[in-house]
This record gives sequence, C-alpha cells and structure tokens, in this order.
Amino acid sequence: MFDDFRSFIEAIDKKGELERVEGADWDLEIGTITELFAERRGHALLFDKVKGYPKGYRIASNVVMTPRRQRIAFGIPEEMPEVEVIRDWKDKFNRYKPVPTKEVKTGPVMENVLKEEEVNILKFPTPKWHEKDGGRYIGTGVVTITKDPEEGWINCGTYRVMIQDEKTLAFYSSVGKHAVIAREKYWGKGENCPVVMCFGQDMLLFAMSTMQLPWGMSELEAAGYIKDKPIEVIRGPITGLPIPATAEIVIEGFSPPPAVDSRHEGPFGEWTGYYASGSRNEPVVHLKAIYHRNDPILHGQPPVKPPANTWYPIPLHTAVTLWNRLEVAGMPGIKGVYVHGPGNRIIAVISIKQSYVGHAKQVGTLAATMLSGGACSGRYIIVVDEDIDPAEWESVMWAFTTRCNPEDSIEIVRGFLTSPLDPMLPPEKREKRDFTTAKVIINACKPYYWMKDFPPVNRASDELRRKILDRWPNIFR
Repeated sequence: MFDDFRSFIEAIDKKGELERVEGADWDLEIGTITELFAERRGHALLFDKVKGYPKGYRIASNVVMTPRRQRIAFGIPEEMPEVEVIRDWKDKFNRYKPVPTKEVKTGPVMENVLKEEEVNILKFPTPKWHEKDGGRYIGTGVVTITKDPEEGWINCGTYRVMIQDEKTLAFYSSVGKHAVIAREKYWGKGENCPVVMCFGQDMLLFAMSTMQLPWGMSELEAAGYIKDKPIEVIRGPITGLPIPATAEIVIEGFSPPPAVDSRHEGPFGEWTGYYASGSRNEPVVHLKAIYHRNDPILHGQPPVKPPANTWYPIPLHTAVTLWNRLEVAGMPGIKGVYVHGPGNRIIAVISIKQSYVGHAKQVGTLAATMLSGGACSGRYIIVVDEDIDPAEWESVMWAFTTRCNPEDSIEIVRGFLTSPLDPMLPPEKREKRDFTTAKVIINACKPYYWMKDFPPVNRASDELRRKILDRWPNIFR
C-alpha cells in the first residue's frame, strides 16, 4: 500500500496504466476527456500545464476505475476472485482494532502555507467537469474531516464541494451522513463547525471515507488498522482537527449555520447518471488556511453516466459493511455479498445456504434495513442460492429469471431513506423534503419446501471438470 497519492500515481505509471495530458482546459475539456476514458475503461489520467495554470499544478482522474488499478491501490492480489476480496475485507473488519493516528509536527503537506489574504482556492486548476454543472467542483476525490462535538470522535467522509469564490466552498451532503449530523450539533449550539478538506491523499484513507462505517468508528483509525501502521497527522493550527501529513492539498475552515451564510450550489452530474438534485442554497465553508505540497496533484473523481464508472469496480465501499452487518445481526449461511449498479450501490446480491423456511426472505428484509447512506442506496435486494456467485451479474440474472416466482417472491416495502440525488423522487415529495423511497426484495432462491425436487442444473460436475482439465491441459492454457 502507499503512504501518499503521488506514490500510487507513480506505481500505476510504471505499470503502463497512466496517460499524461498537457495543455487541456479546466473548462469542460478535462471532464470530457475523463468521461471518454471512463467509457472505454481506459488508462488513468494525469493532466499538467492546464490552460491558465503553471506547470506542476496537476489533476489525476480515473485512478481506480479498473479492477487492476483498484487492486494496486489497496494491495489486493490480482488472482483473488472478487467475492473473496469482499470476504477478505469483511474478515479484516471482524477483527478490527483501531490504530490511533500518530501526531507529527510537520509533513509534506506543509511545504506551502497560505493564510489570511493569501488564501485563494482558485490557485488550483479545478475543472468544470460536466456541461450542465453549476460551477467548478474541487470536491470529487475529497476527504472531509469533521469532529462530533459531543462524543469527540473524528469522521472522514466524501461529499461534493463546489467553489463559490476564492475563500468560500459549498459543502453538500446527503441526509443522514455523519458529517451532516456533526455539523448540525455545532449549529444547534450556535457555533461554527470546524472543517478540514483534503483534495488528494492516501488512497486507502480515501477508500475508508467512502465506506459506510458504523457511527463512532474513525476512518483515520480504520485506515491505520488496514495498513497495520498509524496514519501520520498534523494538528490543524486553526481548527485543531487532524490533517493527513502526506496529503496533496488541504484547507482548514469553518462552516457557519445556514442562517448566517449559505450559497447556491449545483446542479452537478451525479453517479446515478442524472442531475436529479437540481440546485439550492447549501451550507458553506469559509477558508482560513490552505496547505499544499510542491507540484500538487488534485484528485478528480467525477461521477459519469453508467455503465461507465470512475469509482471502484470491486464494491469494497458497500458490500463489505453489508456483509458484516448481516453476520453481526446473526444471519446464518451467508456465502457471499456483492453490490451492482450505479456507484456499486443500487442492487445488493446476497448468496446464502438455505437452512430453514423463510431464511431467504429474512435475509433480504434485514438487508433492506441496512442499506442506507446515499441516494437510492440498496433499492433492490436479490437473495440467491449458494451455487450463484453474487459478483457474476449474468449468473445472478439466470437465478432471477429461473428461480423467482413473480407471484410470491417479490416484496415492495415503502418508507426508506433516499436523498435529493434520487432521480425517481417525485417533485411533490422533493418540495416537502420527503426523501423516502421503496425497496424491492427479490427471493431468487430455489423454493425451500421443495428444493430437493427442483430441476437439476445442466452443468458438468466439479469432479468431471477436474478430470477433463487434467487430461487436456494444453487446450485450456
């Protein structure tokens, strides 16, 4: 694993996974090149000599959008099957012990310090990523650091951040996110919420910030646990919050109550493939300081229309926590969990060994209550038998089309949390801020009470397959 963003970029460059682009315009060119490469499952991109900016002020995008680059980023063996990757991370979190951060006096992020009149976030070549975006979004590959004022724990999350002016950022997040809860506690006391934002950092810390970790679990400590060594941080001189010492670009600031200051944010092309959330006044962060490395690299992680994807191909950020929560809740027989669809969030597939009547429905219903944390997260839950690899979409569809009886195997349950990003949220509900949706629970397992009489599968046995592979090794090389 890597201790900073640029080491990872250097590693994928050495493996022939990086395309360098010079002279592109921040105004739509960089975003469109990123989108076209994402559609082609192409190389990661490193932009330099951006129009209007000096050489060395760089932007990296599409960095983990292929399984190979994701595996490089997180130290995952290339030969490990995808469901086994999810299982491995799930098992790691079952053994979780927080590794506290290590406070250091300084680090590479402090190579350049800008305060007071020097503060100007427009110093960095932030793209306008999509044609209909309302402005320039510096917060796509971002880690936002906040603190719960009552419990004192540190949260890291990835939320979208739009530049308002040289000293102000809009700070948007969906309902129910940990940072939203924390900042509202500050505002409830009439205080400004201290905020740190990193725009280019250790990829493992970024991964933790996108996962749905339990309330009270610090992503900084979780990243330290996975790396088996503490994350080095500098105490923010202004906010007191931890600043990752090897980050590329960091801001310190304060988010005042919306009644004091809020600004127009959006629209922004989101991971659902739509501009569903429109634009409205959102909370802001007033910048008090900027810190950055020499020749900084801004991490760009802009959403694009599915099936293209600039996020993780292997859904560590969603499937791991779902699998863990099902097991913690006492669900037996879970053989695999995977999440498909836009953002690897929409369609959860759970493979089980059926043990009793109603087992599949129980697992699906419980999973529906656990899938939250973003627009239309977990809208569909499909439960399949243990012979189905939940990562293989075609196998899942085979089970769905041959083992699911529409008459009694599909349930629709209403009233779950969604967000303004949901494109199917009706205008009347959106106006009332009624951010609720239905979830569909699909039992695509063989019927338990006549499972033994279910028609056998047309597939050569494992024993016969092994014999053929042993006898004909040359034709299967």
